[in-house]
Amino acid sequence: MLRALVVSILAMALVSCSGSVQVQHAFPAPLVEQLPLRVAVWYPPGLSDFTYHEEDAAQQEWTVRLGTANLRMFNAVFAALFREVVHAGSLDEARALQPPVDAILSPAVDAFELSSPALSGTDQFAVWIRYNLDVLAPDGTLIVRWPIAAYGQAGTGGMSDAESMERATVLALRDAAAAIAVGFARQPKVREILLRESTSDGH
Repeated sequence: MLRALVVSILAMALVSCSGSVQVQHAFPAPLVEQLPLRVAVWYPPGLSDFTYHEEDAAQQEWTVRLGTANLRMFNAVFAALFREVVHAGSLDEARALQPPVDAILSPAVDAFELSSPALSGTDQFAVWIRYNLDVLAPDGTLIVRWPIAAYGQAGTGGMSDAESMERATVLALRDAAAAIAVGFARQPKVREILLRESTSDGH
Protein backbone atom coordinates (compact mmCIF):
# COMPACT_ATOMS: atom_id res chain seq x y z
CA MET A 1 0.00 0.00 0.00
CA LEU A 2 2.80 2.41 0.97
CA ARG A 3 4.69 1.62 -2.21
CA ALA A 4 1.60 2.28 -4.32
CA LEU A 5 1.11 5.62 -2.56
CA VAL A 6 4.71 6.64 -3.21
CA VAL A 7 4.43 5.71 -6.89
CA SER A 8 1.21 7.72 -7.15
CA ILE A 9 2.80 10.78 -5.55
CA LEU A 10 5.82 10.55 -7.86
CA ALA A 11 3.56 10.29 -10.89
CA MET A 12 1.65 13.39 -9.81
CA ALA A 13 4.92 15.24 -9.33
CA LEU A 14 6.06 14.32 -12.82
CA VAL A 15 2.78 15.55 -14.30
CA SER A 16 3.03 18.83 -12.39
CA CYS A 17 6.54 19.35 -13.77
CA SER A 18 5.58 18.96 -17.40
CA GLY A 19 3.70 21.22 -19.75
CA SER A 20 2.23 20.17 -23.08
CA VAL A 21 1.00 22.82 -25.48
CA GLN A 22 -1.08 21.83 -28.50
CA VAL A 23 -1.74 25.09 -30.31
CA GLN A 24 -5.28 24.92 -31.69
CA HIS A 25 -6.10 28.40 -32.87
CA ALA A 26 -7.84 29.93 -35.86
CA PHE A 27 -6.07 32.83 -37.55
CA PRO A 28 -8.14 35.54 -39.23
CA ALA A 29 -7.14 36.68 -42.69
CA PRO A 30 -5.02 39.83 -42.41
CA LEU A 31 -6.23 43.03 -44.04
CA VAL A 32 -3.75 43.42 -46.87
CA GLU A 33 -3.74 44.50 -50.50
CA GLN A 34 -3.92 41.35 -52.60
CA LEU A 35 -1.08 40.74 -55.03
CA PRO A 36 -1.91 39.69 -58.63
CA LEU A 37 -0.03 36.40 -58.30
CA ARG A 38 -0.98 32.76 -58.65
CA VAL A 39 1.24 30.76 -56.31
CA ALA A 40 1.75 27.15 -55.33
CA VAL A 41 2.36 26.34 -51.68
CA TRP A 42 4.23 23.28 -50.48
CA TYR A 43 4.47 22.57 -46.76
CA PRO A 44 7.41 20.27 -45.95
CA PRO A 45 6.94 17.66 -43.18
CA GLY A 46 9.12 19.58 -40.73
CA LEU A 47 6.58 22.41 -40.76
CA SER A 48 3.37 20.40 -40.61
CA ASP A 49 4.50 18.14 -37.76
CA PHE A 50 6.81 20.54 -35.89
CA THR A 51 7.23 19.69 -32.18
CA TYR A 52 9.57 21.39 -29.72
CA HIS A 53 10.73 19.87 -26.43
CA GLU A 54 12.71 21.54 -23.65
CA GLU A 55 13.36 21.31 -19.91
CA ASP A 56 13.62 24.71 -18.23
CA ALA A 57 15.63 25.87 -15.22
CA ALA A 58 12.96 24.62 -12.81
CA GLN A 59 13.16 21.17 -14.42
CA GLN A 60 9.74 21.69 -15.96
CA GLU A 61 9.47 19.90 -19.27
CA TRP A 62 7.75 21.70 -22.13
CA THR A 63 6.41 20.13 -25.30
CA VAL A 64 4.98 22.53 -27.88
CA ARG A 65 3.18 21.01 -30.87
CA LEU A 66 3.03 23.69 -33.52
CA GLY A 67 2.33 21.82 -36.76
CA THR A 68 -1.41 22.44 -37.12
CA ALA A 69 -1.09 26.07 -36.08
CA ASN A 70 1.72 26.61 -38.60
CA LEU A 71 -0.53 25.46 -41.44
CA ARG A 72 -3.52 27.49 -40.27
CA MET A 73 -1.44 30.65 -39.98
CA PHE A 74 0.21 30.32 -43.39
CA ASN A 75 -3.07 29.32 -45.06
CA ALA A 76 -4.77 32.45 -43.71
CA VAL A 77 -1.96 34.77 -44.78
CA PHE A 78 -1.46 33.30 -48.24
CA ALA A 79 -5.20 33.25 -49.01
CA ALA A 80 -5.41 36.96 -48.22
CA LEU A 81 -2.16 37.95 -49.91
CA PHE A 82 -2.41 36.22 -53.31
CA ARG A 83 -4.97 36.14 -56.10
CA GLU A 84 -4.90 32.34 -56.21
CA VAL A 85 -3.25 29.70 -54.02
CA VAL A 86 -2.71 26.11 -55.15
CA HIS A 87 -1.63 23.59 -52.52
CA ALA A 88 0.88 20.99 -53.70
CA GLY A 89 1.86 17.74 -52.03
CA SER A 90 5.49 18.01 -53.11
CA LEU A 91 7.91 20.34 -54.84
CA ASP A 92 7.75 18.17 -57.97
CA GLU A 93 3.97 18.49 -58.00
CA ALA A 94 4.24 22.26 -57.70
CA ARG A 95 6.74 22.43 -60.56
CA ALA A 96 4.49 20.33 -62.79
CA LEU A 97 1.38 22.50 -62.41
CA GLN A 98 -0.27 23.61 -65.63
CA PRO A 99 -0.57 26.39 -66.35
CA PRO A 100 2.60 27.21 -64.41
CA VAL A 101 2.24 29.31 -61.30
CA ASP A 102 4.00 32.63 -60.84
CA ALA A 103 5.95 31.31 -57.85
CA ILE A 104 6.26 28.41 -55.42
CA LEU A 105 6.30 29.14 -51.69
CA SER A 106 7.73 26.76 -49.10
CA PRO A 107 7.99 27.88 -45.45
CA ALA A 108 9.98 26.07 -42.76
CA VAL A 109 10.69 26.54 -39.05
CA ASP A 110 14.35 27.51 -38.71
CA ALA A 111 14.43 28.06 -34.94
CA PHE A 112 12.12 27.98 -31.92
CA GLU A 113 12.91 29.23 -28.42
CA LEU A 114 10.83 29.69 -25.30
CA SER A 115 11.26 31.35 -21.94
CA SER A 116 9.30 30.63 -18.77
CA PRO A 117 9.20 32.51 -15.45
CA ALA A 118 11.70 29.97 -14.12
CA LEU A 119 14.18 31.17 -16.75
CA SER A 120 13.42 34.89 -16.86
CA GLY A 121 12.69 35.58 -13.20
CA THR A 122 9.49 37.40 -14.25
CA ASP A 123 5.85 36.35 -14.55
CA GLN A 124 6.12 36.28 -18.35
CA PHE A 125 6.18 33.44 -20.85
CA ALA A 126 7.85 34.27 -24.16
CA VAL A 127 8.23 32.51 -27.49
CA TRP A 128 10.57 33.29 -30.39
CA ILE A 129 10.07 31.65 -33.79
CA ARG A 130 12.21 32.09 -36.87
CA TYR A 131 10.82 30.90 -40.18
CA ASN A 132 12.51 30.68 -43.55
CA LEU A 133 10.15 31.36 -46.43
CA ASP A 134 11.59 30.03 -49.68
CA VAL A 135 10.24 31.83 -52.73
CA LEU A 136 10.92 29.73 -55.83
CA ALA A 137 10.51 30.24 -59.55
CA PRO A 138 8.01 27.94 -61.33
CA ASP A 139 10.87 25.56 -62.19
CA GLY A 140 11.95 25.33 -58.54
CA THR A 141 14.91 27.70 -58.76
CA LEU A 142 15.34 29.69 -55.55
CA ILE A 143 14.48 33.37 -55.93
CA VAL A 144 14.95 34.33 -52.29
CA ARG A 145 15.06 32.74 -48.85
CA TRP A 146 13.36 35.22 -46.56
CA PRO A 147 14.02 34.86 -42.80
CA ILE A 148 11.03 35.91 -40.69
CA ALA A 149 11.48 36.55 -36.97
CA ALA A 150 8.44 36.49 -34.67
CA TYR A 151 7.90 37.07 -30.95
CA GLY A 152 5.07 36.57 -28.49
CA GLN A 153 4.78 37.23 -24.75
CA ALA A 154 2.05 36.50 -22.22
CA GLY A 155 1.71 36.90 -18.46
CA THR A 156 0.47 34.28 -16.04
CA GLY A 157 -2.42 36.25 -14.57
CA GLY A 158 -5.57 34.12 -14.46
CA MET A 159 -4.14 31.37 -16.68
CA SER A 160 -2.33 28.11 -16.12
CA ASP A 161 1.30 27.82 -17.20
CA ALA A 162 0.28 25.81 -20.26
CA GLU A 163 -2.37 28.38 -21.22
CA SER A 164 0.15 31.21 -20.84
CA MET A 165 2.68 29.39 -23.00
CA GLU A 166 0.02 28.73 -25.63
CA ARG A 167 -0.98 32.40 -25.59
CA ALA A 168 2.63 33.49 -26.10
CA THR A 169 2.95 31.02 -28.98
CA VAL A 170 -0.23 32.29 -30.64
CA LEU A 171 1.01 35.88 -30.36
CA ALA A 172 4.30 34.86 -32.00
CA LEU A 173 2.37 33.24 -34.85
CA ARG A 174 0.29 36.39 -35.29
CA ASP A 175 3.50 38.42 -35.35
CA ALA A 176 4.83 36.18 -38.13
CA ALA A 177 1.57 36.53 -40.07
CA ALA A 178 1.75 40.33 -39.86
CA ALA A 179 5.39 40.33 -40.96
CA ILE A 180 4.57 38.25 -44.04
CA ALA A 181 1.47 40.25 -44.96
CA VAL A 182 3.31 43.57 -44.72
CA GLY A 183 6.78 42.53 -45.84
CA PHE A 184 6.39 40.08 -48.72
CA ALA A 185 5.89 42.67 -51.45
CA ARG A 186 8.76 44.74 -50.02
CA GLN A 187 11.38 42.06 -50.60
CA PRO A 188 13.67 43.36 -53.38
CA LYS A 189 13.75 40.06 -55.30
CA VAL A 190 9.97 39.73 -55.07
CA ARG A 191 9.51 43.25 -56.38
CA GLU A 192 12.03 42.79 -59.18
CA ILE A 193 11.19 39.28 -60.40
CA LEU A 194 7.56 38.62 -59.42
CA LEU A 195 6.02 42.08 -59.37
CA ARG A 196 8.26 43.49 -62.13
CA GLU A 197 8.94 46.66 -60.18
CA SER A 198 12.11 48.71 -60.22
CA THR A 199 14.15 48.39 -57.03
CA SER A 200 16.38 51.36 -57.88
CA ASP A 201 16.56 54.27 -55.49
CA GLY A 202 13.92 56.84 -56.23
CA HIS A 203 11.48 54.35 -57.78
